[in-house]
Amino acid sequence: MILSAPVGAMEGRRRPRRPWHVLVTLEDLLIVTWAPPEDALARLLPRDLVPWSRDGRGRLSAVLFRNRALRPAFPGLPRLGCFQMNLRTYVLDPVTGRPGAVFFHGLYLSTAWLSAFSSALFRVPFRWLPLRLSGRRDGAARRWEALSEDGSVAIVAQGETDSLGAPDAEMLDVLTNPHTGFVPDSRGRLLTWSLWHRNQSPRVMRVESLRIAQLERIGLPLGPPVSALLVDAVDYEVYLPARRLRSVIG
Repeated sequence: MILSAPVGAMEGRRRPRRPWHVLVTLEDLLIVTWAPPEDALARLLPRDLVPWSRDGRGRLSAVLFRNRALRPAFPGLPRLGCFQMNLRTYVLDPVTGRPGAVFFHGLYLSTAWLSAFSSALFRVPFRWLPLRLSGRRDGAARRWEALSEDGSVAIVAQGETDSLGAPDAEMLDVLTNPHTGFVPDSRGRLLTWSLWHRNQSPRVMRVESLRIAQLERIGLPLGPPVSALLVDAVDYEVYLPARRLRSVIG
């Protein structure tokens, strides 16, 4: 089943391109989401951030995808490719108090040198994870798989044919349209950056098997995921480098 995600607050957030901005097409993007208690998520966040929640439960996702044509927004530079995973909690924007932001518990790239280079250049703490994924298409059917060389990540998902597990419009907006990211640096200081992307048409998926050791280390009893969404491809503009967030708490 294919859904139409709302544009939400993403509309109007596109910026003029600068050479240090990053352009990329994300392919075979899988968003697997859990609904842990809000208070449990809050304990994992810096003091300036509050989890988005509904009925006392927040949302935490593992997001895995292929980066294609990854490059700074500067003519003539080579285009790179790699796989990526991030683990994120959806939070309220500390300035506006509205949804549209995420806190990253972990950011992982499949290429060791690119992970180190990106961390140094853009001040975003990427880690190396030898990951590969594939999205197979057989007519209208979809099968998605991810596996890391060290066995820490192993996921299989199949396309659903009905609305079972389909998020409503508000939840789709929260899950597919975060425009601001937060992550701690090596000293625990909060860094932030923003992004823009085009509208998405996610497909409802069913998770057949799942292991993410990096997620287990966060220490939350998550249980089974509440939804899984697959986006075939979407273009992103990421407005880096990351900058320090000044505390909004007096």
